[in-house]
Amino acid sequence: MSEVVSLLSQPAKVIRLRRSGRSGVVYIWVIVSLLMLILFVGLALDTARAFFVSHQLQNAADAAALAGARVIKEDPNVARQIATNIAFVNFADGNNVLLRNNQQNLVDGDIVVGRYNILTSVFTATMQTHNALKIVARRTEGSLGGPIALVFGPVANVYTADISRYAIAKASGGTGAGLIALSEDETGLRVSGTVAMDVNNGSVQINSEIDPPVVCNGQPEIMADEINIVSEYPAKGDLPEGLPFSYGEPPIPDPLCNESYCMDPPWWDPSADLSPSLGEPIDVNSGTVALQPGFYSGGFRINGGNVNLSPGIYVLDGASSGQKSGLVIGGNAIFCARGVMFYITGDGVVDIAGSGSINITELDPNTTEFCDPGFDYPEFFDFGDYEGMAIFQARDNYNDARIIGTSLMDLNGTLYFPNNFLELGGTGDGFGNQLIADTIWVHGTGEITINYDGRNSSPGSRAYLVE
Repeated sequence: MSEVVSLLSQPAKVIRLRRSGRSGVVYIWVIVSLLMLILFVGLALDTARAFFVSHQLQNAADAAALAGARVIKEDPNVARQIATNIAFVNFADGNNVLLRNNQQNLVDGDIVVGRYNILTSVFTATMQTHNALKIVARRTEGSLGGPIALVFGPVANVYTADISRYAIAKASGGTGAGLIALSEDETGLRVSGTVAMDVNNGSVQINSEIDPPVVCNGQPEIMADEINIVSEYPAKGDLPEGLPFSYGEPPIPDPLCNESYCMDPPWWDPSADLSPSLGEPIDVNSGTVALQPGFYSGGFRINGGNVNLSPGIYVLDGASSGQKSGLVIGGNAIFCARGVMFYITGDGVVDIAGSGSINITELDPNTTEFCDPGFDYPEFFDFGDYEGMAIFQARDNYNDARIIGTSLMDLNGTLYFPNNFLELGGTGDGFGNQLIADTIWVHGTGEITINYDGRNSSPGSRAYLVE
């Protein structure tokens, strides 16, 4: 007990806790870590916001491109306005998406009119034979909407972000057809042999609704932006690889005779017959002959010689003797017809198959070079609806037509056979600027080129994104 009392009587010891110098370092690391965490969270938020704005811009670009492409072939200026309006009703970062009109069609503009080649996946800015629209929706420095302002970026000395997204939409069906097969109840197009058919800068339209709408035999080659087929039955035969077939497309009414417009036949005076006698053809086998526009009841049968035609409209019937006549050119004839339209009526036929030089150009008020320096259009000549026409086979003339080309043949203009079977063969770069026929057979081993230039268009109704 005395020991216990002794211990209790001793003075108490004070115990002191010393702070370690490491605690200050911990505070510093905590502060630095918090700052880094805030920076990373801020960066993540700004990044997420940029991705969201990017998504909004892509939606705006897609919608504007699709809306504008539906009318791009009909009127590119209307397409620009539609694209601008559709973009504006979309929002990016809380603001309307703004597009510059780019009327100059610069390749780096917000709205670019151009042509998309589906075979090569290449878009080319152009105001000629356009079939696609490119939209670039931007929130960048210098754009109408300006760049995106960052919330946390200034911590890292980054204040704005440039974001842009683009879309390309292509018109489908409608306008832009360099070759049109009008028949709904027959196979519209047959291609045979190793022929290479090139519809340059245009598409092919097949209105056939039957099985099969197209037949290919013998490994032919077809080059076109697209082949639009009304039928949902597939094409058959030796189909070229990569051919851009599109089935179930809307039909294209005859662009020269439909519900809203039908090109009338030209007027002529039957009593003013320029044939040697009624129903007798102009038969040329040698020599040099100059012919004038007008009515020829016996048509032409040219198998040789040098034949020059003065510009104007030629109305050609068939020979009364039963021999084939109309626009019939064969042999080694040199046939020059610049600034003309041939209207094939009655029993007249079109059979162009000579080995000589054959040059036909359409009615065109801008034509100044004719087959003879002394030639010119008749005084007070009215081109009317026939500007651009080269051959027009009457709608009540059902005779088959044939054009067999050589490297010396050059046909320009619209070749129109509304109720006729048309046979194309041989080779050449000049099989017209547009071919319209009831049904078409292309054959041979050569190259056949149709240089489509956008004529005789009809409004498109569908568009799809290609990029």
